[in-house]
Amino acid sequence: MDELSTQGNEWLSPLETSAPSGHWRNKMRSTRSYVATKLSVLGLLSIGIWACGEANDGGTSSTGGGGPDGTTTSSAETTVGTGDMATSGAGGAAAGSTASSSSSSSSSSNASTAQASSSASGGETVGTGGEPGECVKGQTKGNQVAVIGESFIAATHGITQQIEKQAKANGSLAENDRYIDNSVSGTTLANDQIPSQYRKAAENGMIKYVLMDGGGNDCLLRGDGDAALAAAESLFETMEKDNVEKVVYFFYPDPIGNQFASLKTCLDTLRPKMKALCDGLTAPKCYWLDLRPTWNGHNEYTQDGIHPTSAGSIATGDAVWEVMKTSCVAQ
Repeated sequence: MDELSTQGNEWLSPLETSAPSGHWRNKMRSTRSYVATKLSVLGLLSIGIWACGEANDGGTSSTGGGGPDGTTTSSAETTVGTGDMATSGAGGAAAGSTASSSSSSSSSSNASTAQASSSASGGETVGTGGEPGECVKGQTKGNQVAVIGESFIAATHGITQQIEKQAKANGSLAENDRYIDNSVSGTTLANDQIPSQYRKAAENGMIKYVLMDGGGNDCLLRGDGDAALAAAESLFETMEKDNVEKVVYFFYPDPIGNQFASLKTCLDTLRPKMKALCDGLTAPKCYWLDLRPTWNGHNEYTQDGIHPTSAGSIATGDAVWEVMKTSCVAQ
């Protein structure tokens, strides 16, 4: 029996053979518990690393870094739009939440980028079609603006002078500069009279803007509004070929006095036709101004019933300038 026990104990270490059997069992339990704890910790770490890898590979976007515009995307097929929910592969609900956060980050980044772009271009915002949303001042020379028409303008040239005064006060015309005012009393649109005023102004090839009236003498002297309309159509075609950008067409107030009854009838017939022609133009762009609301109730604006006094010229010039300012004409 002793010999057999000694042979069996050869498989144990000297510490184990000398220790009581109960103590040995306690040591083994402690060792197993320690090892099990370590394995559990390692297992949790492995699961965490695996989960992070799955999240990054599953098509989610993070809010932390990435592209040059501040937008972050992953290598998977993730769609991040403005306000759209991103679609993810293995990310599940957590990925959807992350992508939503990324979408907000992308929208904010895009807004910041747009603001920076606006600042870089001098604060000018661009509207639909690429046209400037804000009107740049101080870019127009006097020889780029032509004023054409008959005695409603040319009798005193007070209308032109008031427009120039407003332009200078607004920083849109240099103090020593002036528009090209070729208006002449007694002229008509027909017979190539007012159109020739434009051609003379355009000889230098600089005209970008035209301020005009026309048709009054066609009605007063000839009683032929249709001839004025046909001449205006041809004139606008010439302006288009010359790359004129904008026209302000200001049409007459109602004449005062029974002696002008036939003139009023002709003007009332011509006015809607000429307005339709102006409104339909795109090159040059035409802005129509009906002066009746400005003049109605102000008999002091005229002495003879048709031509403006100094007060009438100032009121008319101010009305024309408001259209110019609103429509960015010669600013």
